[in-house]
Amino acid sequence: MPKINIAYFTILLFLFSCYSKAQTENKAANTEETANGSVFFTTNKADCITLPFGYSEISKRLTVDSVLPVIQNESKLKELNALQFEKAIKKNLILLPEEYDVFLPFSKNVSEKYDLIKIASHHLCYKDYTLYFMAVYNTVRYADPFIEKIYLVSTKEGKLIDMKRIYLNHQGEMGFASYTLFNIDKNNIIALQDYEFTESPFTLQPLQKYQILPSGKLARYYDHDGPYKNNEEQGVVKNHSKEGKWIEFKLNGYLDLQKYPDFTDPYTYLEAEYKNGLPDGTWKFYKLLQQYNEETGEPILSTRKKGPLIYTEMYKEGVLEKREFQ
Repeated sequence: MPKINIAYFTILLFLFSCYSKAQTENKAANTEETANGSVFFTTNKADCITLPFGYSEISKRLTVDSVLPVIQNESKLKELNALQFEKAIKKNLILLPEEYDVFLPFSKNVSEKYDLIKIASHHLCYKDYTLYFMAVYNTVRYADPFIEKIYLVSTKEGKLIDMKRIYLNHQGEMGFASYTLFNIDKNNIIALQDYEFTESPFTLQPLQKYQILPSGKLARYYDHDGPYKNNEEQGVVKNHSKEGKWIEFKLNGYLDLQKYPDFTDPYTYLEAEYKNGLPDGTWKFYKLLQQYNEETGEPILSTRKKGPLIYTEMYKEGVLEKREFQ
């Protein structure tokens, strides 16, 4: 994932309400908003998108010269806007799980003449679930607002089940930029590719895939079952999902570096448990001990090992029930 000043929030709040009897009988195809600000969705099958949808060749774009034409492809941007992001959501209704180095989307300094968060009328239909595309617009640094992020929001009967950012167009300082492009294939498998343009000057992150579970939640998808290992994680894949114990070396935005000044970076050594692709049981977060290359500043993967235990998390069927610090 992009590493440009990312700060994760601990709570996702997205207020959805169930349909009342009168609204159930209403066959209007548009999103409605109540007096208290809760969002109601009505589903029109005619607005279901046709798959595949997105950037179909992201897995083949491996160089700067091949990536830039895709990112700058105006026809693809028109396809995204053709989802019809028309219904605005009030800024106080949703807390996004990440934020970059712009005061978006909740700063009072942002121009109020633009709607910053909108839901598209065209959506993804999957069994009993409706997955909406939610766009967050950047109106801070540029004269014209543009879509900086798109989230895929999984719902059932108007209630939020899960959400995942699938698109990013983040313009940083000094020409640095981060992008995420997505593709949803005919089998509803969501592929995400992250690109970073920094002083390196170009970094291609590993392609990641996600699936819609029977519960409506979004979880990692792996092409093959059996043992799996890369530079960030290792474990066993069963039915294309994580299963059992996994070891993960990842950026931990929840860790407060001011509270733990002995940490040189916000990475942890995680012993995680999964059941049918979802977090389950006790997760143990340890300090990640690793050495760095003096010339490049990159971590030396062979030196990684588990340090002191920092905190634990308890999950049940993918839901966090308790977090305890040592």
